[in-house]
Amino acid sequence: MLKILTFFLSVFLTFTSVVAQVELPLTSEIANSYEKGFRSPSGEPGSNYWINRSEYTIDVNFDPVEGKIEGKATIVFHNESPDNLTLLYLRLYQDILRKGGVRDNPVPPDYVNDGVEIQKLVIDGTEYTSQEDEEGGRFWGGPSKGTYRRSGTNMTVRLNEQLMTGKSVSMEVEWAYTFEQRYVRRMGSYGNENWFIAYWYPQMAVYDDIDGWDRNYYNGTQEMYNDFSDYKVSITVPDSFVVWATGELQNGDEVLQPEIWADYQRASTTEEVIKLAREEDHKNARVVKSGDSHTWTFQASHVPDFAFAVSRNLNWDATSVEVAPGRRVLINIAYLHENRFYDQAAEIAQKCLLDMSTQVPGVPYPYPVATVFNGGRSGGGMEFPMMFNDGAVRNRSDLIDLTYHEIAHTYFPFYMGTNERKYGWMDEGWASILPNNLIRKEEPLSGDPMMSYSLSYSRFAGTEDDVPMMTPTKYLTGRPYSMHIYSKPASAYYVLWDMLGDETFKNALQAYMEAWNGKHPLPYDFFFTFNKATGKNLNWFWKSWFFERGVPDLGIKEVQAKGKSVKITVEKVGNYPVPIHLTLSMEDGSKEEIHHTAEVWADGKKEFFIKAKYDQPVTSIVLGRVDFPDSNRQNDVWSASNP
Repeated sequence: MLKILTFFLSVFLTFTSVVAQVELPLTSEIANSYEKGFRSPSGEPGSNYWINRSEYTIDVNFDPVEGKIEGKATIVFHNESPDNLTLLYLRLYQDILRKGGVRDNPVPPDYVNDGVEIQKLVIDGTEYTSQEDEEGGRFWGGPSKGTYRRSGTNMTVRLNEQLMTGKSVSMEVEWAYTFEQRYVRRMGSYGNENWFIAYWYPQMAVYDDIDGWDRNYYNGTQEMYNDFSDYKVSITVPDSFVVWATGELQNGDEVLQPEIWADYQRASTTEEVIKLAREEDHKNARVVKSGDSHTWTFQASHVPDFAFAVSRNLNWDATSVEVAPGRRVLINIAYLHENRFYDQAAEIAQKCLLDMSTQVPGVPYPYPVATVFNGGRSGGGMEFPMMFNDGAVRNRSDLIDLTYHEIAHTYFPFYMGTNERKYGWMDEGWASILPNNLIRKEEPLSGDPMMSYSLSYSRFAGTEDDVPMMTPTKYLTGRPYSMHIYSKPASAYYVLWDMLGDETFKNALQAYMEAWNGKHPLPYDFFFTFNKATGKNLNWFWKSWFFERGVPDLGIKEVQAKGKSVKITVEKVGNYPVPIHLTLSMEDGSKEEIHHTAEVWADGKKEFFIKAKYDQPVTSIVLGRVDFPDSNRQNDVWSASNP
């Protein structure tokens, strides 16, 4: 339940804008976090902020024909929280198809299976046993000491002894699973032995200062929320298969043919696009060294997840780009030869990485590798750290948008650690607007990239399904979910960007990212960091766009045109603040434009007056612009001939 925070802790009084900040409705969880010093009303982490971490060492065998995976993992979990823990929660994402499980979308009965087979679980030297029932993990109460139970996609483990604050626990897990090859949702089989593998290993859930353990199931819609971990992963596949994965390849000299390995290394030093492999190279065994099988080893540090892809027929291009002085990022593009425009994907990825590293957000891409995998399907994409699963596209503009969007997720949620399960707009909204400037530069004739978001949200705004953005994403599916995390936040961020201007917006975004990267920011941390960084009380903007139901709607209320002078009254009909953009047509056919940012509504007024004088009479006026939302465009036009 929301409540207004009306008390003032002494720590609050150190911030000049605290009175304005506490006007926003705060949840009891965030207020409690403030009291304990985990977070602060300045938007920055509190002096007592903490976050847990893990280290994974994984050895896995994957059969691309059967789709079977068998793995052994050692997971060292460090309890950095102030709490002693009696339970641990692990995620078994592939239990989404387990009988008795919970799914947002129905699947054919023959897709349902027995889920992940846990063959062994040893914690600090003691083997733990299962307390399963026969209904897919549905049970009352928790497991007893030394056992585990499963429910949905969670595995709950009750420890024999408490895990004390500041201490760690070591888990050894052995498991197996055969992927349902007909079920392709963000990962899976793309035919012809092309696989993108994600959600594939037992993964520690998050324990944070707001909810304790994140016990939300993965039901197929909401995405991820993970702590930052270090990974050492060895992936064994049959002869001739190439493996791409999160992190840096450690043993390329052992698995790749010498010529390919040399070119792979050279790609990390040049902006030249090197064509490492084509379909005929795979067929003629010119890519991978001969042998019955090969083990590919990767390492990644401080990342929230790990994914990999395998193929023995995809084209493979590689190059790199300098994202900061002296630091280059290796780019891999693995794609079907028949998919149009992907032969340009390496150069496009270079431009995307350079743009996001130097423009907005202007933070150098934080990882050493970026791999785009195109297995053949059409549609959108899905992001994982350093791995991007992208579909086929219709044109070059779409490829720029898709490539940029998925790589932008490196920052949101990965670099920033945001909780997509609760606030999907904290990452998807950013990934939706960040590509805009590059698309406008590269494909100026393809149409305005914000137009589709603006128009789709304008049609949706004010409907029964249009809930406030502070509604946790985990409660939404279907169109309400997509509008909630894409079109609506993209529109809000775009209006904010216009209002603050390029420099102030960029500086505020960088301040937020500097304060919260590698942590778990909440919406309040974002709001209040922007307030402090801009020196502005933006609560009027946050409250309307993020906490309230409503619509973005401006209208031309009145026009007084006398000769060459004009007075225009613009009315704020809806409660969401948006810019005023007027296009005035003159008697000789020329046009004039007037633009005021949404800040004109900061004082709470419902009308804004514009007076202007021109060299000739105004014959018509149009309010609005296609890239800004407006739920009712019927009140946006005035004509002198039909006033």
